[in-house]
Amino acid sequence: MVKYKKKELLQMVDTLKKANDRSREARKTDPPGVMNILIQCQEAAIILGEYIETLGERYECFVKILEEYCENLYQVSQKIEDENVREQLYRDIKKQLLELENGLQKEIEDDKKEVVFLPYKASMWDSLESVWKRASEDENLDTYVIPIPYFDKNPDGTFRKEYYEADLYPSYV
Repeated sequence: MVKYKKKELLQMVDTLKKANDRSREARKTDPPGVMNILIQCQEAAIILGEYIETLGERYECFVKILEEYCENLYQVSQKIEDENVREQLYRDIKKQLLELENGLQKEIEDDKKEVVFLPYKASMWDSLESVWKRASEDENLDTYVIPIPYFDKNPDGTFRKEYYEADLYPSYV
């Protein structure tokens, strides 16, 4: 099962937005720096697109947006001196990144945290039960209870008897 990394995807899109704003501003003061920013944005978009491809065909539209975005970055690098064309490309880029951000926000499921409870003694479950119940009611959490075995030890430190009490927990756990 692929774990969605929605937060990281959205942070990467935000970084691309900031980098594009920076490249737009830096054209007059640092033309070689603009080219470097555009190259880095393309590389980041490729990495982002490759990851989104692993999520399945359902998210293919986002990969298409990133492909168009990369093409616009290339066009900006070729038309760096033509201010009208460049400004139109930057507006298109801004729209593409906004569309990508909104789409990811809407379509990709929120990240869920996993909480694992590892009780060893069924008679002590009542001390964990209230915490487990609260966590299991939270829709942003996936909760699991995994009873673990425990042992009695002999005075010399060797194991004497193993206990595994999974069948002694309440049936709703």
